[in-house]
Amino acid sequence: MAKIMKYPPAFPRAWLLAAWLLVPGSVPAVGCAAASPWGSAAAERPLVLAATIFPAADIARHVAGPGMRVIQILPAGASPHTFDLTPGQLRELQAARVIFKIGGVDDWIDGVAESLPHAAIIPLLKGIARMPSQEHGHRHAAVNGHDEFDPHYWLSAANGVIMARNIAAALSAADPARAALYDRNYRGYARELSALHEEIRKELSSLRSNKMIVLHDGWRYFAAAYGLEIAAVFQSSPGREPTPRDLQELYAQVRRLGIRTVFSEPQLSTASLEPLLQDLGLKLAVLDPLGGSVVGDSYTGLLRRDAKVILGALGR
Repeated sequence: MAKIMKYPPAFPRAWLLAAWLLVPGSVPAVGCAAASPWGSAAAERPLVLAATIFPAADIARHVAGPGMRVIQILPAGASPHTFDLTPGQLRELQAARVIFKIGGVDDWIDGVAESLPHAAIIPLLKGIARMPSQEHGHRHAAVNGHDEFDPHYWLSAANGVIMARNIAAALSAADPARAALYDRNYRGYARELSALHEEIRKELSSLRSNKMIVLHDGWRYFAAAYGLEIAAVFQSSPGREPTPRDLQELYAQVRRLGIRTVFSEPQLSTASLEPLLQDLGLKLAVLDPLGGSVVGDSYTGLLRRDAKVILGALGR
């Protein structure tokens, strides 16, 4: 964020960031927005947008509408924890005027801010009730003066509504001529996400057990939203193997709680899990935090799939 504000105040992306930060909690009232800093050209052609990860990109597509191009930066199957932008991706991003980021998990986008002088980089965490980071040895940077936080907040449909609202506010500030469209799209999509939130809560409300052991500590928002409990985490941060003491406690936890399944992720190796699975006869179930690898995938489809995996593993 600091790199964005280094630019002169008259620069479009600094103007857009300031306008977005001043929005009092929701989409600007239609007809009250200031003129776009990109001039009348913005009203004549759709903006090009980008988002760091698939969930943010898909939410942006729903709010922006089908006529707007949205670039997804992180390829399907890649992990944002270990990702580096390629020169080709950086060239593609030259067309983007707004780039949406999660914050913390994708701060690598700030490292190329000076190479993207026409783009405003907007974090989507405004209004999110952030959980403190539980990951050890893997820093999620503080954002806007806040302490380190768990950045996986998109794994709750209720937070997806807040992200959509933030996107609509940013687009309305950048492109006031289409503010009514963004507001209408946001409201319709917010209703869909709210219905999904209640659907998943109901579906997971009568599980035989609500306790989970996960490979990576990225599921606390999902657990809090849908009545689950993260009983143990195998890797306190991606790639950090548990110590012998950690393993001893983990084995004891599995036996004490009668846990039969460990939840992994497709973006991370499960090789280090094999001894645990074999020693205790545990099954492996795969939860996807990012999505985008299925043809025609969507943010809502991602959350539904993860809910069904949990339902199948923990049972009623």
